[in-house]
Amino acid sequence: MKPPNIPIHIFHWGPCVVRFKISEQFHKDLLEQAYISRSSNKDYRSNLAGHIREEYAMDRKKFEVFFASIFQVYQGAWRSFTGDMKDEPVKYLLKSLWVNFQKQYEYNPPHDHSEALSFVIYLKIPEALKKENKEYIGTSRGPGSIMFTYGEGGRKFITYQSHFPEERDIFVFPASLKHHVAPFVSPGERISVSGNALDSIPLTEMPKDVKYEVVQTSGK
Repeated sequence: MKPPNIPIHIFHWGPCVVRFKISEQFHKDLLEQAYISRSSNKDYRSNLAGHIREEYAMDRKKFEVFFASIFQVYQGAWRSFTGDMKDEPVKYLLKSLWVNFQKQYEYNPPHDHSEALSFVIYLKIPEALKKENKEYIGTSRGPGSIMFTYGEGGRKFITYQSHFPEERDIFVFPASLKHHVAPFVSPGERISVSGNALDSIPLTEMPKDVKYEVVQTSGK
């Protein structure tokens, strides 16, 4: 029997996670600053949950203007996600910024962050890791993937999103959202920059040069 042709509404539920590319110039600037932070040896591990030997504080003031635009993009995505275009935009302020030099066998266990928003930007991914992930056979996104988890399990529930990132990818998400990073066994180091933002005063308008599109995903 053919199902009836009737209109349906699919409701978006849960946290809003946004993924997009940063510019090549900003990628270059961040990577340069990442190596500077490594040489300055401002160990940031005592503030973090990761099992990663090299995690260093970065000078957030150098990038406050750029991240202000990133947070505006997220706010616009949130309004598109909820369908509430009257939702009052909020100004987010960058509070912390650090760089991760992840090597084989290192990982981030399930954890969340404080503040309002969190993000991670992938600056360098070793070719060996790309190959390892491509050859992985299993039900997750495999070695080096980042996974977000939310809610209780059940039939017809999507309780996680798992992604293998590419260079210049940024993920922006609610800071309270549980997430973890899988280890890998191939040689080389992956470089990523992470941070948190506070929410502050309302904005008067949203950027008009960004087109938002909600993408349906399968959870993998």
